[in-house]
Amino acid sequence: MNPIKMWNKLSLFTKIMIGFALGIAAGVILGESATKLAFLGTILTRLLTMVVAPLVLGLLICAAADVKDFKTLGKIGGKTLAIFLGGTAVAVAIGLVLCNVMQIGAGFVMETQAAYDAKEIPSIADTLMNIIPTNPFNSLSEQNLLQIIFFALLLGFSLIKLGDKGAPVLDFFRAWTEAWKEITNIVLEFTPYGVFGLMANIVGKYGMDVLLPYIKTIGACYLTCALFTIIVQGGLMVGLYGGISPVKFFGTMKEAILFVFATCSSVATIPLNLKCTKALGVDDKIADFVIPFGAVMNMNGTAIYEAVAVIFASQVFGIELTVTQQIMVMVTAVLASVGTAGIPGSGLVMMTIVLNAVNLPLETIGLLAGIDRILNMARVIPNIVGDAAAAVVVAKSEGALHPQK
Repeated sequence: MNPIKMWNKLSLFTKIMIGFALGIAAGVILGESATKLAFLGTILTRLLTMVVAPLVLGLLICAAADVKDFKTLGKIGGKTLAIFLGGTAVAVAIGLVLCNVMQIGAGFVMETQAAYDAKEIPSIADTLMNIIPTNPFNSLSEQNLLQIIFFALLLGFSLIKLGDKGAPVLDFFRAWTEAWKEITNIVLEFTPYGVFGLMANIVGKYGMDVLLPYIKTIGACYLTCALFTIIVQGGLMVGLYGGISPVKFFGTMKEAILFVFATCSSVATIPLNLKCTKALGVDDKIADFVIPFGAVMNMNGTAIYEAVAVIFASQVFGIELTVTQQIMVMVTAVLASVGTAGIPGSGLVMMTIVLNAVNLPLETIGLLAGIDRILNMARVIPNIVGDAAAAVVVAKSEGALHPQK
């Protein structure tokens, strides 16, 4: 059989797995030379970044129009936010316990002082003002999802209030959304090649010499993310409450999980996550709201990283944290996840806030910078899986979950 025809018959997940495996092999064989293949991954992430803003704009305008009233949307938004914040608290708690047990910073030797320029912590007023765009077109060009969400929902409700006068514009955005969905499908066909380039670059760039001193830290981060994702998100949220088998859930989510692991971008994974979430039986109007909202607001994986960083810092610098201080870490991480939403580099800002809350050195961020990409590959998975799990929970509570049997 023609190899091209055989390739075309494969599922997207199988193609991504092949690209993933070949990328690792290329990184091992070529070593540092494999970093020259990174351009394939850059092309993929640029293509998906191109798609995200206009797709989210159209999806949310149509979602707001379908919901039809602020009260219903407010209820959906409130439930979604509560799930994200609750998940963040649980994620931090699990991370703190595991990292304490594993003693991830014990025996770590600092060869040089790690340098780090502290990020400015935004005020409450700045956070609120950051939600409102001064120019919607600038928000689109800058990929500011929080502002795009605000503008899209406002426009969607305004079009409904206009009635027949707003119908032509709403029809335009429905067609706009369908067009961008088709563009997304075309872009996703390049995913295996992009994943190949990304994995070759990562394996070629990070040798064992870099990773060995941090092996307990990396292990704790991956283990915490895995336990939280499988037990809390897949088992309790989706399985126990949503009534969907965790095996089916993760089987449906596998493409999005593999993709986000390679790209480390929750935002770039929005189109694929939407596809997987809807395949689980979540109503379009719920998925179209929760998934983009989660890409901005859901910090479950980042919260685990904060827990890892805090315990790592306390043990490396010989600063013992009391139970009260560790509870403070959990509370601060939850509050910071709201306060830093939509801010560029929000993960670093969030870590600055958490470290400051318990008087730990900000140099910790510099110490972890060398393995940030490796840790990021793990922590983005609870973020996107959490978005889908939240969509399942919200849809179930709203009677909008229709899983296929």
